[in-house]
Amino acid sequence: MGAPETRSEPTPPLAEVYRAHHAFVWRSLLRLGLPADRVEDAVHELFLVVARRLPEFAGRSSLRTWLFAIAVRVAQSFRRDAGRERRHLARLNHEPRAGASDPYSQRDAAVVLYRLLARLSEDQRVVYILVELEGMTAPEIAGELGVKLPTVYTRLRAARAAMERAASEFCEEPRRSP
Repeated sequence: MGAPETRSEPTPPLAEVYRAHHAFVWRSLLRLGLPADRVEDAVHELFLVVARRLPEFAGRSSLRTWLFAIAVRVAQSFRRDAGRERRHLARLNHEPRAGASDPYSQRDAAVVLYRLLARLSEDQRVVYILVELEGMTAPEIAGELGVKLPTVYTRLRAARAAMERAASEFCEEPRRSP
């Protein structure tokens, strides 16, 4: 094996990374299935990890994909508490559907998106979020996750099919009164 790659540009300071990527990290943690009331703690935890590991960032991937990989691990550790996950899913499943006057409000759309994402496996969810919601390329994702490119495409294809099925099932659910 050769020597590790070195960055051609200096690593940005933590404050700059925080300002530039806070919103991305927040969205990513939500999309990875964390309850909204736990995201602030998870963002804090993620940036503690970044503060410790930023000097080690070698630039083999973009800073954004590196942050997303950390977000995945932080989200996984937060979700290990099965009781917290059960309460979260129960709360989402009992969330009232949009009323006839405003069926597509942003809040309702977000709730529906999180319900649909919760039906995906962890591997499928990660790839789906990165491609469909964050606009990253499959080669970027493969490099960051350390998987082969065909694996990314397989997971994406399966995630899209699962999302389509879940969306169809959701649309067929009887509407609840507001």
